[in-house]
Amino acid sequence: MAKIIKTFLDPKKIWRHFDGIVDVEDVSAEWRIYELFTTSEIWSDSDSNVIALDPTHCDHALIKYELWDGEPTTSDWDESRSGTVQLTSGKVYAISSWSGSTTYSKEFELGRRDQEWRFRIHRKFLGHEDFTTDIVSLVLFKVQFWSPAETRHPCAETNQPHDR
Repeated sequence: MAKIIKTFLDPKKIWRHFDGIVDVEDVSAEWRIYELFTTSEIWSDSDSNVIALDPTHCDHALIKYELWDGEPTTSDWDESRSGTVQLTSGKVYAISSWSGSTTYSKEFELGRRDQEWRFRIHRKFLGHEDFTTDIVSLVLFKVQFWSPAETRHPCAETNQPHDR
């Protein structure tokens, strides 16, 4: 069973116009994020060094990152999307933009450069019936990363002695 290696909950709310997650070393990723297609129904898309996310009509977002040693178990969150992303530095942060200005959240390090990562993103909306009014219109994102190499199972042949 897969286990969490490390986790980080960014304590700062991401204000309106949350765009997604980018590799910290790829400056062009901040612009390429706008070329990806997201809607309220198709709320996640990815390309090299970029994961675009759509918070729909929410004013604020909170994001939690998790690094796993294999594919995590499924979650009971409202919505989930999965994919792969190639990351140059192995370090990511969330970005949001408004009126020509970009805001960067705290950095999360995955620990390996030039690596393809599998990811699963969970999204959950909070409303009046769940919480107090100061957090209404808040969307939560939980982003789970794991290496595809760590989820591969060894070939049965490698466990058997070879006849020569």
